[in-house]
Amino acid sequence: MTSRDKREDARIRDDKDDRDRRSYTVVDAVDIPVEKIERGKSWRHDRETFGVDFCRTAMIRRINVGPVRYDAPARDDFAGHLVRLNPFHVCTACGAASADGRPVFDHDTDALESAATRAPQLKHHRPWCPLRRAKKDGVTQEQVLLAHQLQTEALRILLPAATADVDARVHSFRAALRLGVDLHFGGDPQHLDTTVASMPDMDSGERRWFLVLFDSLPGGTGYLDRLTDRRAFRDTLARAYEQLKACPCAEEQRRACHRCLHRYTPEQFQDVVSRQAALSMLESLLFKGDNEDGWDISDVEHTGLVGLDAQVESDLEARFLTALRDWVKVTDDAALDEEGHASGHLRFTDGSDVMHWRLTAQRQLEGTRTDFTFTRVGGPVQSVHVYLEGFRFHASREHNLIAKNAAQRTRLRADGKIVFQITWADIDLFERRPGRTKPVWPPYRGTAQEQAKAAYEQYGGNRAHFGEAVFANPIDTLIAYLRDPDATRWVRRARALVTGLTAVSVTTAVAATGKRSELVAALREQLASFGAGRRHGKPVVPDASSLGPVHVFRTQDEHGLPIVFALDAAAPDNLRWTALTVLDDSDAVLDTDEHKLRWRSWLYWTNITQFLSLVGGDGVQLAVSSAADFEVEVLAVCGGLGELDSLAAALAPAPALVPEPTVRPAASEPSRDSPAEAALRKIIRDAVWDDDILEILREDPDEAPALLRLAETLAEHGKQAPVFGFELGSSRWQADFAWQTPDLKIAVVAAHQGDEDIEARRRDAAYAEDGWTVRTAAAWLDHLDTLLVQLPNTEGTTR
Repeated sequence: MTSRDKREDARIRDDKDDRDRRSYTVVDAVDIPVEKIERGKSWRHDRETFGVDFCRTAMIRRINVGPVRYDAPARDDFAGHLVRLNPFHVCTACGAASADGRPVFDHDTDALESAATRAPQLKHHRPWCPLRRAKKDGVTQEQVLLAHQLQTEALRILLPAATADVDARVHSFRAALRLGVDLHFGGDPQHLDTTVASMPDMDSGERRWFLVLFDSLPGGTGYLDRLTDRRAFRDTLARAYEQLKACPCAEEQRRACHRCLHRYTPEQFQDVVSRQAALSMLESLLFKGDNEDGWDISDVEHTGLVGLDAQVESDLEARFLTALRDWVKVTDDAALDEEGHASGHLRFTDGSDVMHWRLTAQRQLEGTRTDFTFTRVGGPVQSVHVYLEGFRFHASREHNLIAKNAAQRTRLRADGKIVFQITWADIDLFERRPGRTKPVWPPYRGTAQEQAKAAYEQYGGNRAHFGEAVFANPIDTLIAYLRDPDATRWVRRARALVTGLTAVSVTTAVAATGKRSELVAALREQLASFGAGRRHGKPVVPDASSLGPVHVFRTQDEHGLPIVFALDAAAPDNLRWTALTVLDDSDAVLDTDEHKLRWRSWLYWTNITQFLSLVGGDGVQLAVSSAADFEVEVLAVCGGLGELDSLAAALAPAPALVPEPTVRPAASEPSRDSPAEAALRKIIRDAVWDDDILEILREDPDEAPALLRLAETLAEHGKQAPVFGFELGSSRWQADFAWQTPDLKIAVVAAHQGDEDIEARRRDAAYAEDGWTVRTAAAWLDHLDTLLVQLPNTEGTTR
């Protein structure tokens, strides 16, 4: 190896510093073969996607893939990292190297002035290089990456991160672990280093992310063997947790600082790491419940056997919340105020009007758990439940829950809930990453779209507002509903969407009849045909004398999803539509690309057709496995109550008969009820108490015990549920509960925090000025008889 330079250029001087600093992209590739993992020293966390392997002969390769380029995005998948490859080019004749079109070592004053003048682009080549003499025969520029490899001992740590906020979570935990290692060893073991590695996971289709803690001295020094002890590793994490909790940057409203995470974080990730993200990950590993010890671990052969299913599902929720948060940042009339983990308040402002929703995560309802629930505040009692669906965990051969999911969603809708279903692909598209998938909207093309828009205008809507809410990503449709949940508009949109099917080229008329028996037979035949595997069912031929106002059609949308729909034109001014979307859930089609698209389309359709039930129609979500058994007689078009109302009636428990408290009237006071009426009284419990209010209050019963006791008492007495989290006026003075009718304004507010609580006094004055009667929960309990008399009872079911 040789070098050359002028003496004056090589001489060290302090009068100037004209070095050309360049940044390079460096990637670490970690090789830990399964057979090299030390037996008996691998373990996993029982509740979280987390585990540790130990290897004494790990291979760490550090690869320089060239100078950093900012003119194009990183798009090369290299060693599990997305980078921009920009190789070095080395001359095969003299070894001169260039990168990114420039010499690696560029001398402003070259030793051969004349050659530099003739060919400045070749001045870094050796004097005897054939290229200097314009002889190119046999001389090439080879592409080269620089690499250094180290064999040493390493801990490989599987991290609870698969898809969402990977950089923030991985590098926050990386810095936190390094902080804990320093505290554990009582110093700064500089020969210990960390790097990030990943590998594809065949089962989930995602990536496993590992943090690798290794010894930078060849062969290792034995330090890491101490951390293979499970209690020692827990102690390391616990020390990091305590240090992060005490860091002053929490009070300074900073994501992290030099006193906690920044000193252990590479420069390019300084703005990514988060003290709160690290604390959340550590808390999930160290604790469970009310700060109980959660370090539950067990042996495993190696961490590659730890499934990612739970993590991928959890990441889907995190991705949705992140997408919503990012959308709010660029939207002028929306605000999201978060409270802790995956909860908060979403508000839309239109002038002085505010549409306010309380957002909560993972609610258990009717044998199913929703991912997010939006509960309306300051308006009619209303809940919107959001399911985030991963194809593999809901509609694949491994997890075929298609029929079960349809039944669960239908049951919630029967209880008066609005249900939206959003997929992983929908979030990809909402985040403007269309290369990963293609949309399933609009569900039909050209003429059919124009038919739907014209129908929307005919039903009383503005056609310009139709496509943006209906022919859109389901997340956009959800946001449009939360912004304006006006039932009339959404009924028009659902009717118009189905109307568009009449102009689809493959739509076939099945029956036109006025007889209920023929209509039922036609619908049964169509549903049964899906199970039989026939493309078209045998049409029912009605008696010529029975041709009537009900028309039944069969079609499929752009992606081949079968749809049976019916039009009841008995009242021309109020056309009633019924739509039944049927998804094939047989093993023969599962996991095919066509099935994936139809599954997403199936969810898309029922997000919108659910509103048909509000105007005497039906929007039915079915799987082929259950279609033949569906009782079409319950449909409104067949003279039934409608699918949802029929199901609600079937599921409604018999009203409990509760004895009236024994009260002896005064001798002069006549009894207003008959003896039988005085003995028994029907109590109908408002489902909103249990579904929303009590569930939230019981999550932390010690926070507001009086409010919880008041809520339980009012629910037991059959009183109508209040608006939970009501806000008054432009100042948004908040009340815990509020009942508002033309003749009644009653609110429950939080107690004053001392005699000098000026904000509480202003709140009480604002409510009093607006005609409200306000007391704290404890005060209303003291005046319970008065409150029970004034509050309205629950009337019938909540739907």
